[in-house]
Amino acid sequence: MKYEVFVEGKRYEVEVEEIEPNVFSVSIAGKKARISISELGALVEKIEAKAEAKAEAKVEGAKAVEREVVKKVEGEGTPITVAMAGTITKILKNEGDEVKEGEDILILEAMKMENSISSPKSGRISKIVVKPGDKVAAGDVVAFVV
Repeated sequence: MKYEVFVEGKRYEVEVEEIEPNVFSVSIAGKKARISISELGALVEKIEAKAEAKAEAKVEGAKAVEREVVKKVEGEGTPITVAMAGTITKILKNEGDEVKEGEDILILEAMKMENSISSPKSGRISKIVVKPGDKVAAGDVVAFVV
C-alpha cells in the first residue's frame, strides 16, 4: 500500500508491503527497510514501564522529581489508545458518528510525522476525550467506540 507522509513539511511517498505477519518492507525515496511491529510493541512496553517508574518517584525535601502521569479517563465502550507520545492535531470524527473498523478518527503528530489513529472496531464514537493541541503519552485513551 502507498501512503503520503509529511516530515518537516516535506512530502514523501511511502510504500509498505507485508512480508509475513508483523513484518513489513517499507520503501521511502527508493530506500528500503524491513521493520517488525513486535519490536515497537516491546519499545512501547519499555516506555510505559519507565513512565510508571517515574510516576512512583517521590519528592525528597525541596527537590522536585520529574513525573510522567498517564491520563485515566472513563467512557462507555472500547477505549481507543495511542501507541506513542505526541500532539493531537486533527479530530476527524465527532461523538455519535458511526465508524468502521480501521477508519481514521484523529491525527496524532509525533516526531514531526502525522499518524492516523483508527477505530479498532465498527460502531459509534461514544466519547472523544482529547482536542486539537492536547499532548498525549503512549497508552493514553483518546476516545471510546461502542
